[in-house]
Order: sequence, then C-alpha cells, then structure tokens
Amino acid sequence: MKILKYLLAICITAMSLFAQPTKKIAFTFDDGPKSKITEEILEVLRENDAKATFFILGVNGKRYPKILEKIHEEGHQIANHSYNHPNLKKLPMSDVKKELESTNKIITGVTNKKVVYFRPPYGALGKAQKEELKKNLGMESVMWNISPKDWEKPSDKDYIAKFLVENAKDKGIVLLHDYGKTAQALKVVLPQLKARGFEFVTIEELNKK
Repeated sequence: MKILKYLLAICITAMSLFAQPTKKIAFTFDDGPKSKITEEILEVLRENDAKATFFILGVNGKRYPKILEKIHEEGHQIANHSYNHPNLKKLPMSDVKKELESTNKIITGVTNKKVVYFRPPYGALGKAQKEELKKNLGMESVMWNISPKDWEKPSDKDYIAKFLVENAKDKGIVLLHDYGKTAQALKVVLPQLKARGFEFVTIEELNKK
C-alpha cells in the first residue's frame, strides 16, 4: 500500500511539472455602457466564465446606471475612458482631470472603489500628462497589444473572430468596443480560447504579481 501511495505521489509530481501554465488574457471594452449591446456582451462573458474590463464613458455611465451596476455585480472591472471621449493630448491638464474625475465619481458610486486604471480615447496621451495623472490622481493609463480594429466598417464579426483566435496570446490586452458585431464574434472566440487553456481576466488581475 505504501509503495502504491509513493508511486502515485511521483506521478502527480511529474504531471505538475509537465502541466502547461494557464495563459491569461484581458478582454477590454471601450465606449459603453450601451443599452442592449453591453448586456449581450455580458451574457456571452457569463456563458464562458469570463471576466473583462469595461472602460466606460462617463456620459454613458450616467445614462445607463443600471447596466453599470450589472457590470459590477457580475464581477467585471469598471475603468475610466473619459467623460465625453475627447483627445486628451490636445486638452489642458485641468480639463483632462475634469474628464477623468467626473467619470471616476460615477464609477465609484457603483463600485465603492478607487478608480486606478483609465484608457485615453484614441490612445492619445502625452508623456508629461501620463506622469502627472499618476502623481496627482494615482491613475495608470492602459493601452493594448491585440486589436482587430472592430471600429472600422470593413471589420465584420467573422473577421473579428478570426483575428482574435489567431492573435490571442498570454498576457494579451484586447481592445474591443460595445458593438453588436463584436458581441457576435465573442460567441465564437471565447469557447475556442477557453478550450486552448486561456483564462479571461480583468486588467487588475492581469497586473497582479
């Protein structure tokens, strides 16, 4: 009996050594929340045990507070994408702060948590701006390393799905938007990536050391 237990322990140890580490990928959604589309995205995420990060616009969060609450209740991260979607790089710092702080207030009203992460619209942000926002607001900008450019008209659900399946990688940050075609593409993408060993996490989880 002791020999069998010993052999079993060796087998378990060997399996753990050769086991593939979990690949983590963060799906992020800009410009929401939106009335029906965000809820469709939430449904797909729920069906695949996936968590994501929603970089919301303050104006939309104010318009759809119930959807914002639903995003939070289902365990997703809510982050800042400005209030009105301006090019922050072209604004004076006082206006940049207003854009972020007004949206932070809406998010914190739902989550009761300090907002740490933001994504500048168009990915436009100066180095000095980035440093000042980190110093004065304690906020970090989040860009991306995977994007099917779902905002472009030629980009349909089939293209989006194909691109994401082919370009998914460990520690990937996927830039998507609250579009119907994107929600449809996710129905194909998430099950395939899940079968390949991907874990769908928030930006906060991806950055944990």
